[in-house]
Amino acid sequence: MTIATWGRPLLAIAGLMAVVLLAAACGGDEGEPTPSTPAGSKTFDVSMGDNFFDPKEFKIGPGDTVTFNITNNGAASHHMRAAGADNQFNTDDDAATAEQLILPGQSSTLTWTAPQEAGVYKLQCDIHPTDMTGTVTIE
Repeated sequence: MTIATWGRPLLAIAGLMAVVLLAAACGGDEGEPTPSTPAGSKTFDVSMGDNFFDPKEFKIGPGDTVTFNITNNGAASHHMRAAGADNQFNTDDDAATAEQLILPGQSSTLTWTAPQEAGVYKLQCDIHPTDMTGTVTIE
């Protein structure tokens, strides 16, 4: 075969490669979402006192699985509930401690999968819902 015979197929291949490279170079728009970082696992130790969580503010990433290891160091019974994606309490997407009452000196855990949407989500003790609150910030 001569160069003239290979000319057309080579031109077609070169043209196709140019189109593919141009599409790859122009493909990303700054407004398009980028792939998110994979969710991780976080563990926090929480002490409950009489009408407070210590700590009461937490920072995590979207979709993280969070385990709160909770110890009641107060004299009263307590509980912990995390609001779900709707950020409202007593709905189907809440997570709560396994025990409805964590008696003084006892411990429990709460495992919660964070919503994908960034924001500040609420925590509360169901027994003392106005005094015993906290937040989880997803960023």
